[in-house]
Amino acid sequence: MPAQFFRQKRLSYRDQSGSPQSVHQEHWRDFTWEAGPVIVKYVGPWGQLQVWAASEVEGRRVIGHACSVANIPATGQDPGEWFVYTAKPGRNGQGGSYVTAAIDGHPMVTKRIGPSGPIMI
Repeated sequence: MPAQFFRQKRLSYRDQSGSPQSVHQEHWRDFTWEAGPVIVKYVGPWGQLQVWAASEVEGRRVIGHACSVANIPATGQDPGEWFVYTAKPGRNGQGGSYVTAAIDGHPMVTKRIGPSGPIMI
């Protein structure tokens, strides 16, 4: 695999906190996770988050990390629901370790106001 090739996964969530983009960038700066064949999804009144992870525990950890910065309750006491699936062989995506991508030392985290607002980089 060429050194310039990077596997990518995207995670989107609605920021309920109103925090500036810099807060989200710092929150994700050193975050790493293990991807794999387990699809973990969290659905609530504010939308849904889904991640491919190495295990259910790892998927819940990734989603919990996103929820903590976005002021989204994901504690089991809220109206959201968790779903866990294991992909069939051959459909298990790109496993391995992932980090937040960076450009010139700045995490590649974007933010926008609302579902169709302009992206702030």
